[in-house]
Amino acid sequence: MVWAVREHRGRLRRAISELKYGGDRTWIGPLANLLARFLLQRAPLFDHVDLIVPVPSNVGWARPVDHVGLVVAATRPVIGDLWDVAAPGAVLAKDGETCPLAGAPSAAVRRLRAAAEVRAALAVTDPGAVVGRRVLAVDDVFTDGSTLREVAFALRRAGAAAVSGLVLARQPVRPPGQPVTGDARMPW
Repeated sequence: MVWAVREHRGRLRRAISELKYGGDRTWIGPLANLLARFLLQRAPLFDHVDLIVPVPSNVGWARPVDHVGLVVAATRPVIGDLWDVAAPGAVLAKDGETCPLAGAPSAAVRRLRAAAEVRAALAVTDPGAVVGRRVLAVDDVFTDGSTLREVAFALRRAGAAAVSGLVLARQPVRPPGQPVTGDARMPW
């Protein structure tokens, strides 16, 4: 199961992009508040969650900060009494850069890149933290689930009892067969 806070449009899209690609940390607080509010307003839906884990971001030439980790960490003072919130990299990390999946020409290519590159780069840094636990993996944008699928595989291989996902934004729904074009595919 994957939940999405909102659609990847307008101000939310701008906030994610400016934090993710521009390193504009002024967006951490508003995004963390949005995420925390979503979890708190729907707390019964997340009663099954034992641990919240940020999906690690590439940090390098294209991304100056682990934006998802910063946003999830900023929720800890608000939601930390209800859920165990892992610090960025404390449970799950990337040990290498991967190509951005947002620029892939199709869902099939995204899945192939994720299965090859993302799978190889993901590392469960503290398997003891996930063994037997029900984990909620938090990411920024959901396009087709390729990244979350690989995160779930890694956490399950490390012993997690179950893995579900929560994203700040999901790509707008398009009719079947309609291609992703223009700026809908690229966040900048």
